[in-house]
Amino acid sequence: MAALQWFFVPALAAIGANVTRSTQAFTASDVSQWATNEYLDFSVGSAELALTSLQRSGFVQSRSLLPQRSRQQRIWHATTDGLRAARAALQSLPGSTPDVQALPTRLWNLLRIRRRLTAVEAAETLIDAADNFDAQTKRIGALLAAWAKLPPHAVVTGAKKEEGRIRYVLVKDLGRWPPPSQTGQMHPTAFAYAVAVPARFRKTRSATPHSQGEGHEAA
Repeated sequence: MAALQWFFVPALAAIGANVTRSTQAFTASDVSQWATNEYLDFSVGSAELALTSLQRSGFVQSRSLLPQRSRQQRIWHATTDGLRAARAALQSLPGSTPDVQALPTRLWNLLRIRRRLTAVEAAETLIDAADNFDAQTKRIGALLAAWAKLPPHAVVTGAKKEEGRIRYVLVKDLGRWPPPSQTGQMHPTAFAYAVAVPARFRKTRSATPHSQGEGHEAA
């Protein structure tokens, strides 16, 4: 897989942290301000390059009514796919962690430990006695089935049912974030091949949170 340009993920993550809907407008100056932090100097020029790259990927659109405007003055909007990608990019940053109390996270962690699970086995471990066991088992089954169907296909179904139950098998450990459970969602590992931020754009000599090429998705 080809590496992403270094500015791709910081810009997309900044959009993920600050843009909530596809109708919300922003500029290159906004992205520059959002992405700049204690580690990274993300200039307007870098933001312009990033937005051009994101546009080619279908993640943003320019809807300026004045084509003669400079890129810095253009009005940008995230597409639906762009908002999904932006959330995944935000999750890919070091220090970003899922809600450990959420059922998808708990189920994913259990599958990472057990490697093979049926929905009933998972429910017996995860569901509190006060909860509706049957309803929660169905919810767990739906999550496991979605993980087996959707990219990046980290889970597969067993070749045979066991006691009439589908067994799900982990084939790719994606790290701390559970796989997508809805069509169109992206996983943070989609941005694992981004080039590290060049030294001249760092505010310190230490690795920055945007150095995506240096193993950011550790378990």
